[in-house]
Amino acid sequence: MVKLYREKISPKADMIEAEFREMILGYDREIITPMEASKRFGIEYSLPIITNNEKIVSGDLIPAYIEELRNLMQDWQAFQGDWCYVNDDRLVC
Repeated sequence: MVKLYREKISPKADMIEAEFREMILGYDREIITPMEASKRFGIEYSLPIITNNEKIVSGDLIPAYIEELRNLMQDWQAFQGDWCYVNDDRLVC
């Protein structure tokens, strides 16, 4: 399960949540302080932090991870219906 750890007021975390909503991605949110984050995840991670099972992502790695999630969601949605479409010159059914 994807979980977003964030401060209550955080424009960066707000943008991450907007991306999740656009992807129609289910996630949990937990409001924590930077001190709680460093105790829980270590000083190498800063808020906002995204976790997914054992994966922990923060800082400059977040945009690439959101893109990875976006691709995963597109693949998942592509195989949920009984229809086909052409995506990047390939047939997806």
